Amino acid sequence: MEMFPLLRYLNATRETLESQPARLHVVLGNEACDLDSAVSALVYAFLLYSLRKDSTEVVLPVLNIPKRDYPLKTEVVFWLEKHNILPEMLFFRDEVDLQHQRETGELQLTLVDHHQLAPSDSFLDASVVFILDHRKLERHPQSVPGGIVVEMVGSCCTLVTEQVLARNPALLDSVTASLLYGTIILDTVNLNEAAKRVTPKDVDMIGRLQPLLSSSINRSEIFQQLTNAKANVSGLTSDQLLRKDVKVTSAGDLKVGVASVPMMVKEYLQRPEVGETLSEHCSSEDYSVLVIMGISITGEVVHRDIAIYSPQDHLRNQLVVYLRDAQGEVLQLLPFDSDIVGCSAFLQRNIAASRKVVLPLIKEWLAKENF
Repeated sequence: MEMFPLLRYLNATRETLESQPARLHVVLGNEACDLDSAVSALVYAFLLYSLRKDSTEVVLPVLNIPKRDYPLKTEVVFWLEKHNILPEMLFFRDEVDLQHQRETGELQLTLVDHHQLAPSDSFLDASVVFILDHRKLERHPQSVPGGIVVEMVGSCCTLVTEQVLARNPALLDSVTASLLYGTIILDTVNLNEAAKRVTPKDVDMIGRLQPLLSSSINRSEIFQQLTNAKANVSGLTSDQLLRKDVKVTSAGDLKVGVASVPMMVKEYLQRPEVGETLSEHCSSEDYSVLVIMGISITGEVVHRDIAIYSPQDHLRNQLVVYLRDAQGEVLQLLPFDSDIVGCSAFLQRNIAASRKVVLPLIKEWLAKENF
């Protein structure tokens, strides 16, 4: 098997990290660790490695999840292994002690596919030197020496591709180009304008990557492969589905989990003993409220739905009202019956409103309500 430069870099970095480097530059993806986050971290770290001026600096891509949760990221596992990137070549959050590195050595942090650290990581704020993201800034970071690149495109990998083309296009061999290509295709629903996620820059970057790939490559086949891998949850429990793709926000004592599941919520709520699962999951994760977002994609037809679960009726009802009415009923919610105690469920007719839209609304609710 030919060892492509990206794979050689990952293997060499594993060996170097064991020597406990004095200077460490971590490229950190978001806590959901979806395909966009994972590939952005890998390729952008590879870019920084190729440009580094100090050979003693170790550039490390870190997937922002515990290693035990990696099998839950089915499309990430599929796409990376298709490119011969195996789990033992990756670096997970619980394998790298960032606090120790910050205290005993030099730590620089680049954030990709997010621009705000979790509250539990606030001690790392001063180490952030660059941000690359494709969602609207919720708050402007105080000081980022290397700058902030935020642009509302369909995929962070679109911005990573742009950076590589501008700074070291030689890195775009068949492996790195394919990793980026497939991720952009998945994030933009195969460049489907009806899903309202694709932008001209996404299309432009796909056009720049395409000639670097095999002439036999089929965009629709890649999209279907990744969609199938993401939806392949046959081996996952109801609890694991809630941990597969989740983001968390909090205010004071309130903690809200926002889980995306690769099926319609209506289908998820019909799983055996799911009511008990929701109760135990909220208890174990210390969630006051759990929001579940579902999606179904058939060809170019997209459907979404959403559920708000909380054993505390007043919290659930307050959030339901806020999401229903927010921004002139932007989500276009239509209720449907759920037999689950403590759960309110809705068809979401605005199919363009992904978690990137819903999560900021939840943060607004947390900030405005007087609990």
